[in-house]
Amino acid sequence: MEAAQTEIAREIERVHEESYGAGVSNMNVQVSDVVVVIIMDVELTKAEQTLVDAGYGDSVQESREVYQAAIEATFRAIVERATGRKVDSFASRTIMDPPWSAEIFRLAPAAS
Repeated sequence: MEAAQTEIAREIERVHEESYGAGVSNMNVQVSDVVVVIIMDVELTKAEQTLVDAGYGDSVQESREVYQAAIEATFRAIVERATGRKVDSFASRTIMDPPWSAEIFRLAPAAS
């Protein structure tokens, strides 16, 4: 499981940096028999931070959650490669104060 956690953390961080132009920190990846949970602090882009500072944090939160849905297939592929299991469903939530994110992947039953 530790190898899967390391691979997932590395790849999720890479995707965040490439797609958002901002990184993550304090990432925690938990892999169980039924779920993969990722909790991470997210770095906001300068534009996002400007919006938050101007009172538009809800817009940044919504935008990030919509974007997570748009790149869901990429995130699923990372988890499926690392765990060798199919992802049945995915949920993502971003909190703005302080900025952090939770990514939850429900795994399909293991093949017998």
